[in-house]
Amino acid sequence: MSWQNFEEECTAYLNEKYGMKFQQQGASDSTVSDILYCGYNKTFYIEAKMPNAQCGQFVLLPDLTKGVFIYSSKNKTSENIYTRTIIDFMNSNFYAFCNANTSGLNINISKSVFYNWIVNHYKEKGVEFFITKNLDDFLIFPIDNFSKYFDVIAKYREKKSGSSSLSNSNKSDFEYAMNIANIAFSFSKLDVVSNSYLDGVKVSGKKYDYLLRECNGVYKVRKLSNTKNANVIFSIVLKNYDIKQQREDIIYFEKAISK
Repeated sequence: MSWQNFEEECTAYLNEKYGMKFQQQGASDSTVSDILYCGYNKTFYIEAKMPNAQCGQFVLLPDLTKGVFIYSSKNKTSENIYTRTIIDFMNSNFYAFCNANTSGLNINISKSVFYNWIVNHYKEKGVEFFITKNLDDFLIFPIDNFSKYFDVIAKYREKKSGSSSLSNSNKSDFEYAMNIANIAFSFSKLDVVSNSYLDGVKVSGKKYDYLLRECNGVYKVRKLSNTKNANVIFSIVLKNYDIKQQREDIIYFEKAISK
């Protein structure tokens, strides 16, 4: 299941169980959280995370002359005490991290720093709750209880800088990529229609790589960037959690949306 489908599933579950008060928001815009709760007297965001997922990142630029990492001005998150702690550790091991490639290098410091960075990052986006899933059970918990549900690691590794929607200027390059991949398709404006299952399929043109994602019976095309940045990337995995704690967190959530 793609993360887009997971967000849709979480939004549908919340609306079915608690009434039509939840709107899917973020999509591919990382500056906006996933699900907006709209109550009578308040609004807040709920972040949807798959049981195994990435959970925030920021770009660091190596200054080879000074032997330090610089927090990129292009980051959409603000630098804070937790960011600084990570940077200070990496600066003390500069040449090891500087040579990290796409496989990356683990940042081996206290996980409390990572948890605090994640909680601070999502609070800045207006998030008050997280929703995830364990097999068939949806789990909802307040943001401050994040560490009770997820394990976390952080790596410094190279990653392509992002993606954008297909445009008319790249349409011919995308057509070339699809023809080389021997995929039959047609266009609906800039969306793709095909009898083949193409969700998650990546194709390569002369200029760019492209990723297809299913959306309402058609496939949206994302043009992948050729630029690589080195990022600190937080990855999370659902861990064994206290069932009693989850019951308490559900009650807390239901009180929050009943006000």
